[in-house]
Amino acid sequence: MSDNNQEKSSFALIFANLLLRLWIALRLIGAGVDKFRAGAGDTATFNLENYKVKMGNIAKLTYEKGFLPKNLCELYAQPIGYILIIAGVWVLLGLFTELGLLAAGLTFLSLAVGLATLPDDTEVVLIGVHILIVAAALATNKANKISLDGLLFRKRNDD
Repeated sequence: MSDNNQEKSSFALIFANLLLRLWIALRLIGAGVDKFRAGAGDTATFNLENYKVKMGNIAKLTYEKGFLPKNLCELYAQPIGYILIIAGVWVLLGLFTELGLLAAGLTFLSLAVGLATLPDDTEVVLIGVHILIVAAALATNKANKISLDGLLFRKRNDD
């Protein structure tokens, strides 16, 4: 392959990785912030009380409709909104990107565990798609140039 084709291929991988990371970050941050929301549009509010109510309802639905124990569902529901936001920001910034993507993938996998206990299989399949996107981001991570990792730890070509 010529140098020009290699540069085009590298350029494509750099932006493929960036787009995947941006999608993962958007999905995680959006899902996390939504846990603090009540209402919609102009009447939407974001606060800790909304979080407590929403996460209590999610935990209740999970243990009433699934087969996980109540205390486990409640314990998981308490930090998950924060975990979603932290993992999303971590992936967005791209510092220690592989670890951030692993955290994102494990976060999605943990959501899949609860969803897999529920009678509706559609949502757990969608989480599987998210995990595939994280896997694609990990597979293209060698081309991770547009991130804090890319800026801070870039290998300089002294040719």
